Order: sequence, then C-alpha cells, then structure tokens
Amino acid sequence: MKNMLILGCALLLAATGCKRETQTTQPTIDATAKAPESAIVTKAKGIVLPEFKLDGVTLSVALQRLSITAKQNDPERKGVNFMVKRPYVAAAIPKITLDFKDVTLEEATERVAKAAGIRVSAEDTAFVFDPK
Repeated sequence: MKNMLILGCALLLAATGCKRETQTTQPTIDATAKAPESAIVTKAKGIVLPEFKLDGVTLSVALQRLSITAKQNDPERKGVNFMVKRPYVAAAIPKITLDFKDVTLEEATERVAKAAGIRVSAEDTAFVFDPK
C-alpha cells in the first residue's frame, strides 16, 4: 500500500509538471580537482638548472650529478633526495645520455627516468626511481 501511495504521488507530480526537490546527502566531487602537490615536487619546480649534461653514464652517476647540480642551483643549497629501488636491477639499465638547458629539477628528473626507461615517483622525502 505504501509503495502504491509513493508511486501515485510521483505520477501526480509528473502530471502536474511540478518538480520535486531533493536533498543530496553525498558531497559532490570535482573530477577536475587534483591532489595537493607534494613539497618535494614544489621544491623541484622552483630549482632551475641552467645546464645539465650526461654523456653515457649509469643511473647511479646520473643521480649523483643531478643531486650535485640541484644543490648548486637551489637558493637554500639543500637540493632534494634521490633513491633507487632495487639497485641490483638498476645496474642493468643502459647508459644515459642527455643534454638540456634551463629546465626545472622536476623536468630533469622526469627526463632522466625516461632516458633510463624506468618510473620515478615523488615520495615524502625523495624522488624514487623504480626499475620496472
């Protein structure tokens, strides 16, 4: 009986052209909203490398040079940390050759990862390179 009453009310509302206002209890989610950027990414975007060149070096050497260059160009002279997951796998990565000017540390980090064919992610305290 109750279901018939609800159905009757719905039909009546539809027939009279009245719109039934409903309250939503679920929050709306903005699909275009992004998660807040991590502090390490923000810092890396603020460090500009006037020049960075690698000529046939291992991932380990590439990250050492990137770390040194980041510290030299960081206004705080601290740079950021880099870490390699599974370094025994990273040893098999081909040599890296890159040459670019006026890029952010974030972009340089992504380019090193791409040249090495591995993933890089921004963790709380370091950029982590992960051989697949």
